[in-house]
Amino acid sequence: MGDIRQRGFMAGIELVQDQMTKEPYPLSAKAGHRVAAIARSKGLILRPIGNVLVLLPPLSTTAEELRKIVEILAESIETLHID
Repeated sequence: MGDIRQRGFMAGIELVQDQMTKEPYPLSAKAGHRVAAIARSKGLILRPIGNVLVLLPPLSTTAEELRKIVEILAESIETLHID
């Protein structure tokens, strides 16, 4: 992750190749789309916009549900492999 932007319950998570230099993935790698597909297979729907993942949980989301969202998101990002 390169940057996390948040406004209320909406958050944008930027995916980068290198956390130190903040070098982005090339758009052709479809990093955001690939992470969103992995997360969807685990039950979490994300909105990928280029290399940014957008989370828009309902305002009625419980603390336990938020923990599960973060867990699935972290697992999905960790399994991303781009050659």
